[in-house]
Amino acid sequence: MAIMVANDSPSGKFAGLSVNLSGVGRVSLTHALFKNSETSIYATTHAGLVLKTFDMDCGKPAELSYGPYLSYGVEVENFQDIQRIEELRSHVPAYYGSSIDTERKLGCIGMEYLEGQNLLAWCQMAAASSFPSAWAEQFRATLYETLAIVRLFHKHDIILIDFKPDNVIRLFSGAVKFVDLGAFFTPRHNRETEKYVYAATPDYAELVIDTANVQTGLPLKQGSDIFSAGIAIFEMATGGSRLTMSDECAESLLRQPGNYLFRDSQIKDIWRSYPHLADLLPLVHTQLQERRILFAELWHLLKSYLASQVAEWESLTEEQHGQMLLDTGIAFIADQLPGQLQWLAEPIARATTLRSFRLKTVADLMAMIGQPIPEAIQEDITHHNEAVQMALDLDPPVTFRQPLNVWDVRLNPQSSHWAVSTSLAASELWQVAEFTFVKELSRDEEGHRFFEIVGDLEADFFEGQKLTLRQLATDHTAWLGS
Repeated sequence: MAIMVANDSPSGKFAGLSVNLSGVGRVSLTHALFKNSETSIYATTHAGLVLKTFDMDCGKPAELSYGPYLSYGVEVENFQDIQRIEELRSHVPAYYGSSIDTERKLGCIGMEYLEGQNLLAWCQMAAASSFPSAWAEQFRATLYETLAIVRLFHKHDIILIDFKPDNVIRLFSGAVKFVDLGAFFTPRHNRETEKYVYAATPDYAELVIDTANVQTGLPLKQGSDIFSAGIAIFEMATGGSRLTMSDECAESLLRQPGNYLFRDSQIKDIWRSYPHLADLLPLVHTQLQERRILFAELWHLLKSYLASQVAEWESLTEEQHGQMLLDTGIAFIADQLPGQLQWLAEPIARATTLRSFRLKTVADLMAMIGQPIPEAIQEDITHHNEAVQMALDLDPPVTFRQPLNVWDVRLNPQSSHWAVSTSLAASELWQVAEFTFVKELSRDEEGHRFFEIVGDLEADFFEGQKLTLRQLATDHTAWLGS
C-alpha cells in the first residue's frame, strides 16, 4: 500500500504527495509535467524517475472511478509483460514499480524519465523551419527505427492498438522509445479475449472493424497497427490526423447519401456500445460538412465516388478497383503534404487503404521508407566488416538484412572502410550480443565512436562491467566492424 501525505499545490493535484515504491523507497511528487482528464506525469525527488498518476476519484466516498482504475491495472500488467521480454525492454521506459491507494483514490506507476520530445512535437518544430533537408534525413531514419520497433513488438505477438506520434519519444541521443502502454493487445489478451478492454483514439483506428472483432472475441491483428502508422506519418508531416476535402468534392458526396448512410448507421451502433465516443467519432455526414475526413472513412468515400464517376466501374476486376482506388488516394494525400515530404503519400496510402488492399506487414511499410546504400558500400561491408563476417561464422550462420540503409553505415576515416551501426548489429546478433565484447578504436570529428570485436580480457569497461554489443544497442554514435 502506498503511503501518501496530501498537500494542495498549483503544480498539480497530487504535487507534494509522498509515495513508497518497492525497490525504490519513498518518492515525492514535485510538479506535473503533463496532465489530461484522468492521468498525469509528475516529476519527482528521485533523479531520473517520473510517476504516472491515475486519478480514480469519482466524487463518491466509497467508490473508485472504474475507467481509471481499469486503465491503471492494464498498464501495470503490460509493463510487467514487457519487462519479461528482454528484446523489448530497452524500447520502453524502465519500470520502477507501481502502487495504488484506494483511500486517496490514486494509482501510480514509476518509470524512467525520458529526455527528448515526442515525435509530433519534434516534427512541428521542423515544420516551423520549413523542414530543413538535414532534418528530413533524420526524420526518415527515425521513422524507419520507429517502425522497426513496431515490427519487434509484432514479433512477440503484441499489437500496439493506439499507436500515434505523441506516444513515441525521440531522445536527444536520437534513440526512440514508446510510452503509454495501456492499449496493448498482448498474448495474454489473445488467450483471454473476453477480458480485453479495447481503447483507441478514434482518429487512429478503424473502430467499426476493431470494435466488432473485440465484441465477437476475434483477436486484433497487425493491420490495425499498420493503419495507425500510416495516419501517424501523415500527422507528423502535416500536423493533423484528418484529411481536408474541397467544397466541390464534399458537396458532391453529400448529394449522394448512398455514399455514407450505411457507414453512419455503423457509427451509430458504436455510439450505442460506447456512448463516450459520440463526441469523438463524428458521422460521415458531419465529417463531409466540416470538410475534415477520418482516414477510416476516406477510402470508403473514394470508392463510392469512383463507382459513381467511372462508367465502366462494374466491369472492372477487384484488382483494378484496388489500383484505381490507390492511385486516387495517393494523389489526394499528396496534395496535403508539404513539398519536401510528398514522397510519403504512397506509403501513407498503402498503409491506410481498405484492408483487402493494404500492406500485410510493418516490414512492407519499412521497405517503402528505407533508403538503401549504394552497391559499392554494400560490397565493402560484405567483404571487410568483421561484424558481418562474425555473423556468418555463427552456428547457425546469421546473414545481415539487405539492403542496408544509409543511416545503418558510417565511413571510418582511419580505416577507409564502412562500419555498421551498433543498433543494427545488436539487432541482427541479438542472441550473442550480450557475449560479444567490444573495444573502442577511434573517433571521428563529429564524436562518433568506432569499435572492434575483442575477447573479454581486452574489452572496454562500462559502468563497472566489460562493454558488450548489447550495451550499445541504442547508441546512435557507436559503429562496429570497420
